Amino acid sequence: MSTLALSHTEARREGFWQQLRRSRAAYLLLAPFLLHFIIVVAYPFFYSLYLSFFDASLNQPPVFIGLGNFVRMAQDGQFLHALGNTFYYTVFSVIGETCLALIVALIMNESLHGRLLFRTAFFLPVVTSWVIVSIMWTMLFSRQGIVNGALNWAGLLQQPFLGDSTQAMWIIIALGVWKNMGYYMVIFLAGLQGVSQDLYEAASLDGATRLRQLWHVALPALRPVIYFVVSISLINGMQLFTQSFIMTNGGPLDATLSVVQLLYRRAFVDLQFGYGSAIGTVLMLILVVLSYANRRVNDWITR
Repeated sequence: MSTLALSHTEARREGFWQQLRRSRAAYLLLAPFLLHFIIVVAYPFFYSLYLSFFDASLNQPPVFIGLGNFVRMAQDGQFLHALGNTFYYTVFSVIGETCLALIVALIMNESLHGRLLFRTAFFLPVVTSWVIVSIMWTMLFSRQGIVNGALNWAGLLQQPFLGDSTQAMWIIIALGVWKNMGYYMVIFLAGLQGVSQDLYEAASLDGATRLRQLWHVALPALRPVIYFVVSISLINGMQLFTQSFIMTNGGPLDATLSVVQLLYRRAFVDLQFGYGSAIGTVLMLILVVLSYANRRVNDWITR
């Protein structure tokens, strides 16, 4: 019996090496990507997890402190404030990006004159750098910017915009929705193209208006696409950094400070690498929990 098992194991081992030899060209082509993934993604990720349990700075060797960084984080009012800001931004950006992109996709899916031009216009912000659009919006909403100039011309009071805590956050949310809407619109359009025309025709024969066709035919078919869009938008929202960093630098009075921006301050300004790594670890865990919750909600809705 043991001889048979040994021979079977050897046969499987030989089969594995034969398959490896047959696929060596594919592995050779994948080697640059795998090397890049290991050096640029995998190693920094696991090293960051490792550092989150240490008191690490630039000029001294890391000292193991266990959960000390996480205890400090739970007592850090600035971190809790940044976490609240990030959730606030994420909730409204996800709602805006999903709903507006879906509405625009439904309109752009109709037979309209010049719809290709409109699709291109909606998608242009997607291919524009975050840095560029952030600088543009900063110029628009500065105290001497175009928007305040228009308000002054109309005889209305000038607004502080980026100098006001509430207005600054809503401007950053609006920028995020405007920037990402075209990307999600294209995803929704791709999903709408996959809906069979027979379903629309059957609903039309039953007397359904175009609006009812969209509600009862298109939207149910788009549920997997909506789940995907919400998931991607949720992950992007929780990683808010560039626009708040450039437009307000987290101000005024930390009103637009995000978790990623606080991580940047602690790790690369204060050189507290251990604490910064701990913030990154907690953010990763939050994203895992939110993604899982989103999946459970989607399963419950589609049940």
